[in-house]
Amino acid sequence: MIKKSKLKLPAALVLSLMLILTFCPVPVSAAATDSSGELDAVKVIFTVAKGKNKVQVKDIDYDRSDREVEFEFKNPVKYKNVKVKITRNGKNYAKRITDKDSRDLDVKVKKLTYGKTYHYKITGIKDRKGKKYETVKGTFKAVDD
Repeated sequence: MIKKSKLKLPAALVLSLMLILTFCPVPVSAAATDSSGELDAVKVIFTVAKGKNKVQVKDIDYDRSDREVEFEFKNPVKYKNVKVKITRNGKNYAKRITDKDSRDLDVKVKKLTYGKTYHYKITGIKDRKGKKYETVKGTFKAVDD
């Protein structure tokens, strides 16, 4: 007979987690499946924007062969002295911005380790209708869809 155990968490921790999840800005996830319907890869993106007019990252694609990371935004954006930083364990992987338009931002990167989680920070970006340029931060997994 298998004995079930219950995990007991302090009430303050549970309430804190509930508040974080309630006010958490738009987590986005995507899963890729192969032809048989089996789950192939999962990519999770979490974005936090500072400022009143929040820029939201809709999707992040890592192209392993070209060593590029593409950020796709939910709404059109504008840039002013835009900079991108992609880090893991204190090491910076972003080399340079290769292309940008109102919906996408492409960044050349050093070789990312497949399946590892990286942090990104984009500064000097705002929603096209916004007033202030802001910083967008988040994480993504380096999986090649």
